[in-house]
Formats: sequence, C-alpha cells, structure tokens
Amino acid sequence: MDVLIKSCNRPYYLERCIKSVYKYVSGVSKIKVMDDGTPPEYLRKIASLFPEVEILYSPNYQEKVEALQLHLAGKEVYKKFQIPSGFWYKTVEDSSDIFLLIEDDIWITQPVDLAEITNIMTEQRMVMLRLAWQGNAALVAGRKVIISKNIEEITPQISSWTKFVFMNKYKFRSVSYRLGFFQSIMKYQLPFYVLYAVASACFDKKYWLYLWKDARNIVLEEDQLKKASAWYDQTHSRYGKLVKESTQTSYITSTTNGFKEIDFDMVRFNHIMNQAWIAGNLDAMHNFPKDFAPEYLRQFIDTSQDADALFAQWLKWIERFKHQYRAVGCEVE
Repeated sequence: MDVLIKSCNRPYYLERCIKSVYKYVSGVSKIKVMDDGTPPEYLRKIASLFPEVEILYSPNYQEKVEALQLHLAGKEVYKKFQIPSGFWYKTVEDSSDIFLLIEDDIWITQPVDLAEITNIMTEQRMVMLRLAWQGNAALVAGRKVIISKNIEEITPQISSWTKFVFMNKYKFRSVSYRLGFFQSIMKYQLPFYVLYAVASACFDKKYWLYLWKDARNIVLEEDQLKKASAWYDQTHSRYGKLVKESTQTSYITSTTNGFKEIDFDMVRFNHIMNQAWIAGNLDAMHNFPKDFAPEYLRQFIDTSQDADALFAQWLKWIERFKHQYRAVGCEVE
C-alpha cells in the first residue's frame, strides 16, 4: 500500500511524520510526499534523510515558495491559500488501489499493518478505514462489529432528519440557521464524517477519486461529505476503523492559520522552527509520541526575537486553535 503525505512548509513535522511511518507501519509499498510550498533547501534535507521517499511538487509550488519569501521580507502578506486538489487527484490516480493518506503534522503512534488493512478492505468491500478520530465518538458513530484483532466495521446510522437538514437542496438549512432554529449546524454535519476523513485514513482509490472529482481549489469539506452520502446510498459500501487510534496530530501549529484577535504570525513561526530544524538544533522526535512541548520550542522563539512571533502570543493562538476542535467534541491534549 502506498502512503501519501500532504506537506507544506513544516519540514520539522514532516521528518517526524516519515520517521513514525518507518517505526510503526508495515506493508508500505512507497511513500509519496505531495508538497505544496516547502522551500527547496528544506526538502533537500528531507531527501537526504529519506532518499527512498518520492517528493512530488504541486503546480503552484514555486509561486507559493516565492510568496513565503515576500512575506518573510515584509513586502507582501502571504495569501496563497488555494489547495492543490488537482495535484492530489493526479497523485492518487497514480497510486495503489488502496492507500493511506496522512499530513505532515500527523504521526503514527501504534503498529499499523497495511497488508492486513488491504486484505480486509478488499474482502469486505470497505472504501474507508479510519486510523484516528481525535477522541470524538461522533466521527465514528454507528453500529460496530469486530472483524479482526485490530479492525472493526462501522455501520453508519444517520437519521433521516439529520440527512434532510444537511443535504437539503432548497436552502432550508441555511435559512433555518439564520432564523435561529439551529444553535449549531455542525451537529448535523458531524455524523457524515463516518463516511469521510480528511486524513489519517486508508481509502479505496475509486472512492476517494469520486469524492474529489471536480473539487475546487478551496477547502469545502461539505462537498466531500455530500458526495460520500450519495455514494453510500448508491453502493451500500462498508466503512471501518482501527480498534485503537493510531495517529496523532498537532494542535500547536498550522501552515498559515491566523486569528484577527491574536497578533501572531504563523508563517514567521514556521520559518523560525524550520531554520532551527535545518541547523540541527530542533529535534523532530522531541517528546514523541506526544507533540512538541511548547517550552521546548520556546528557546527558538526567544532566540529569534521576532516581534511578530512572541511566545506569549503563540500560547494564546494555541488556545484559540484548540477551541475550534474542542467545540465539536475532539480531544486536543
């Protein structure tokens, strides 16, 4: 099975991600990094550390690298937020029939046997199998049946009312929301995630390509969720999960995410960490399998003396970022 890794300008996490695959994952055919803007000097180090890993570049790669340079020089704020959906689509087309999709800030924390997963997904006609659900039971809701020591099947149980609200074509959902009938529309969206995952999942290639066909260059997960529901209704495919969550993701960084009320520049933060990493000062496996300890990264922040990336502001950013996930039931510690 191929392992596909989405990557953008966090090589200090990318190294951790790849090392975790080598440490815990068996049955890997090929590892492909789908990069969308990590400056070349960092990717050269990744290539030297992992010469057998294939690094692929998005069509907007050079444009995004140049935009990062302009931002760091204080000439132009980074605004290259388009996602390379066509690039991902082509990479998946050229990959194994069942593949594992992760991201650069996700790392494996438990043994994962991709050969077993391939066999069970093929035999059971599973189109998706989750490796993680962030401690959120809503993401894996449904009737569960143990298939093997490590894998269980999930039978989705999405109510007709939930489906009506979420799938309605006549704007009932948005109108009702504006009128105050629903405190949060997210509770109607969450049950559909049993049919779809952004990452930390193994996918049947035909299924993933169906979900992402004609995708736009912005993140609209609602589109994939609606397609996933349509596929399930038409094919009655099956879905599964590992018995134990086997990946962890970072809640202390982002590629570019910012909040208006917090004066913190994530692009500059990543540059500080990237420079510490390429100099050999930042240990990518620090605190593994947990995330980097903020106090460990503080030394690089304080040394940089960058007024746009202060430690105190970063802590505020972290709490604001985590709040988004806590609000929908995820465990973020």
